[in-house]
Amino acid sequence: MTDATAVDVPDGKVNDAPDAVPVADDESVLWTGTPRLSAAVPAVFVGVVVAGAGMAIAVGPVATSRLGLGIAAVAILVGLAVPGIAVLSLTNTRYVLTDRAASVKTGIVGRRVVRARLSMVENSAYEQSVTGSLFGYGTVTLETAGGGVSFRRVDDPQGVRALVGEHAGGDADESIPGSTNSWRRVREEVQLLRSAVER
Repeated sequence: MTDATAVDVPDGKVNDAPDAVPVADDESVLWTGTPRLSAAVPAVFVGVVVAGAGMAIAVGPVATSRLGLGIAAVAILVGLAVPGIAVLSLTNTRYVLTDRAASVKTGIVGRRVVRARLSMVENSAYEQSVTGSLFGYGTVTLETAGGGVSFRRVDDPQGVRALVGEHAGGDADESIPGSTNSWRRVREEVQLLRSAVER
């Protein structure tokens, strides 16, 4: 039901991301996906109820007046539009995970792309509802200092979260100077200074 694929990247030059999502030439696409269409079920239910109410008005005693027919027509149009917009929104949402960043593209007429660098990810998690656990979908959330991104209602959220875990912090050496051992020595020196000051 969802267009989710894990991409084998032997050469590190694979790029099957949608055109709207920026991916550098030396960036490897690890996974792409879309939300499950089942996410539109609540909108379809609301649409059926509203359209049904419109049909009831259209065949009821109020249908003899122009106002009644107008209300019925509007209700039927709204009842058809609500699920249509929900489905279009889902089919136009794309998730892309590369070895450097996570991106979410949304929009029906316009386009909005949110990109979070994996080296900036402070926290990542996945969650599944009861039905998500039964049918194998869930939401993966990546938190950064500036906000973050979420891959909602995707297949195998645990696998997607594992991919993030493998590649998060990959650029850390470029942004933070020094090795782990040198920073441990700095911490030890600071602890010694603190204990000397507190005496």
